[in-house]
Amino acid sequence: STMKKITLFLSLFIITTLACDLSVTVASPTSTAALSTNTTLPASGETAQIPASATPVAATSAPTIMPSVVPATATRVPATTAPIPTTIEVRPPAGGVEVGVDPLRVFLSSELASGARGIQIPRADGPNTAPWDVTPGHTQLKLEGYLLQARAHQPQIYVYPAQGYAEMMPGAFESIHRLNNIQGNPGAPIRSDQLPGVPFFNAQQAFSSNIQVISFQNGRGVRFLTEYAQYPVSANNHDLFYHFQGVTNDGAYYVIAILPISSPALAETSDGGAVLPGGGVAYPDINDPNANWQAYYSAVTALLNAASPESFTPTIHQLDLLIQSMLVTP
Repeated sequence: STMKKITLFLSLFIITTLACDLSVTVASPTSTAALSTNTTLPASGETAQIPASATPVAATSAPTIMPSVVPATATRVPATTAPIPTTIEVRPPAGGVEVGVDPLRVFLSSELASGARGIQIPRADGPNTAPWDVTPGHTQLKLEGYLLQARAHQPQIYVYPAQGYAEMMPGAFESIHRLNNIQGNPGAPIRSDQLPGVPFFNAQQAFSSNIQVISFQNGRGVRFLTEYAQYPVSANNHDLFYHFQGVTNDGAYYVIAILPISSPALAETSDGGAVLPGGGVAYPDINDPNANWQAYYSAVTALLNAASPESFTPTIHQLDLLIQSMLVTP
């Protein structure tokens, strides 16, 4: 007997302003729609790998990306000192399709999202460009019909020319430098203050848990669960996301993934009246000058590290599969 093929609808929208928008839908198993040809990224400048230093990155706070805005004050917490495995052995699930916009392609499970929209952002810089909008030109793949809705962050994967972005954005240079240090010390424990930050976020990591080095088809990076804030935020499902950063093996591309995730051990929102599940960690009084934020974030980190990967929504396994399926080539 023949196997039914899973295909997808791909609609191309050319926007006359700043970006090209490419929509992709994960079809049902009975669909027979064909996949149209993707558009390509505008030509970018020469790329080259940013070398790592000979020693691990020092334990310092992440750089302030937007100096004109009040920086985050959330306390950073050291990660577990247990050795981090170098890879996760998993296989792509059934019931999905390959989607993408050049230079990115991923295997998208229908259990995770119903489709994807590709956007190609042209170069933006100069005195009239907001710091968080600075780019050498990059690709964004937005997941549509994602398993979680109405969260603080949209589920997206960003792909930048590594050298071009590092030259324009100091935060990108620092993050790529940290990624190369992590890759240059396989099996070594990874502290929270050694993790890469999101260059275009006007905030800092409040905590980080479930840290794991992970490979994709032609590159490697690190994933973890985190929240970003400019104040001592509570650990909550509205703000929590699965975060991945990596670089391709040739150093040409820098990848950032931001994917909302939730835990049954956390409150749903950061509101003071949000219900805390049994076994959760109580949020300190933000007005208490003696509040022990270090202890709070340490307890949250330990709680999430101890949780089963399958207890999260989506499961950590599902999101790892998405990242591992990535292929980033020109």
